Amino acid sequence: MTGWLAANAASVGMWGALVMVLFIPALEAALPLIGVVVPGQTAVIAGGILAYHQRVPLAAILVAALLGAVAGNFAGYLAGRRWQEGLLRRVPARWRKPGHTDRALRLIAGHSGKAVLIARFTAGLRTLVPALCGMSGTPLRGYLAWSVVAGALWAPVCVALGFAAAPALTL
Repeated sequence: MTGWLAANAASVGMWGALVMVLFIPALEAALPLIGVVVPGQTAVIAGGILAYHQRVPLAAILVAALLGAVAGNFAGYLAGRRWQEGLLRRVPARWRKPGHTDRALRLIAGHSGKAVLIARFTAGLRTLVPALCGMSGTPLRGYLAWSVVAGALWAPVCVALGFAAAPALTL
């Protein structure tokens, strides 16, 4: 999947690749239900492959990935704050269990910084934690600080994974 994504991103040029690396991670965290399907981490790994093959500047890929991660987290947080429980009602009933939402909100309220950091590296949580932080009333300032720290760690790791895989792929 990553090789296919990198090859197709290379066909749209540098700006298309940067848009992919910025917007796919942003959509992943901004839209909790759609974010489960959108491969944000895969897009950033593909960006690392493109940077290795000198199709896109490395610094540009890193900045796009960081901005996408933080922007998506911010949008997800705002969605959670705005729509609260209405957002959770959109989750299919078979995925919701009684009491789990309340427990998750209590955990987020008590450990929001750690939750944001861990979630950035965990696909399923990466889509849910931003909205849960907004629902739980996590202070925006602290949330954004943790979001930047998490993104600043996550982006280079994903780009490095792409760099490591790139020698085995031809574009």
